[in-house]
Amino acid sequence: MSNQDLETSAPGEAADNYVYENDDAVDESGEADGDFVLLQKDLSRKKRAAKDCTNSRIQKVLPFPFSPNIRPLTISDLESVVALENAAFHNPECRASPEKLRYRLTTCPEISLGVFCTVVPDQLKDWDIETLAAAKPVETDRADKAVSVLLAHIVSTRCRGDVIADQDMDYPRDWRNLKGRSVDVGHQETGQTVGLHSLAVSPKLQGCGVGKMIVKAYLQQMNNSGLASRVSLICQDVGRARGRRWEYPALTTAFKYLVCYYERFGFKHKGESKAQFGGGGWHDMVFELLGPPKTPL
Repeated sequence: MSNQDLETSAPGEAADNYVYENDDAVDESGEADGDFVLLQKDLSRKKRAAKDCTNSRIQKVLPFPFSPNIRPLTISDLESVVALENAAFHNPECRASPEKLRYRLTTCPEISLGVFCTVVPDQLKDWDIETLAAAKPVETDRADKAVSVLLAHIVSTRCRGDVIADQDMDYPRDWRNLKGRSVDVGHQETGQTVGLHSLAVSPKLQGCGVGKMIVKAYLQQMNNSGLASRVSLICQDVGRARGRRWEYPALTTAFKYLVCYYERFGFKHKGESKAQFGGGGWHDMVFELLGPPKTPL
């Protein structure tokens, strides 16, 4: 399940979302064809320009310098994560509860991710963001009282199946007392699938490219970690749904092309999901991980 900034892109952009590319890796050896090298350099320049364009869009919204800190979430981020989850998911049925988020950030924080930015509250004037009140100080006793504000997050667990099932979306109610005992619901420590349950971007930053930024960073992190074989998620797609009616009609346009949105990152559409979370109507999306680059012998 996911919420993202739903930015649109040109049809030819899909190849630029491939997360294993090194934008600066250009072979300039004597064996390389000169025209090919020039083409690669041109592509790299275009990608850097696209990144600059994304940062420019974000900077137009923010009243402070955008210098993102992308890092794994911890349980100390819970209050910010809950605030962002509630702001990003308008339908209460489609958001994780505070207790479920507490469980996930306690049990497997290493497979979650957040985009943070340092903010000096006195410089915000009348501008506000949903996670500001929960933001933690960057440093203790810092004179300007700067805080680290959460802009976007991904929260996940590990699953046994190739696609997300209802038991993966759930959590054991007595999780604090399990003491290492295995259960069928929630995080599966030996699972080879990372179930991406929540992709949330602050509504104030949707359409600025923050969602694209965190998804690409997350896929790269999961691939290089070697923890799993794939990343799986479920998403709505109104164009494919059968008679699904929404309590919030404005969401239908946003959800209409989520299958295509994730396909741009390399996810494969596996058809309608059996998961009935939030009333069903989901579609399975899977991204196969190639694993970290092999070191030459």
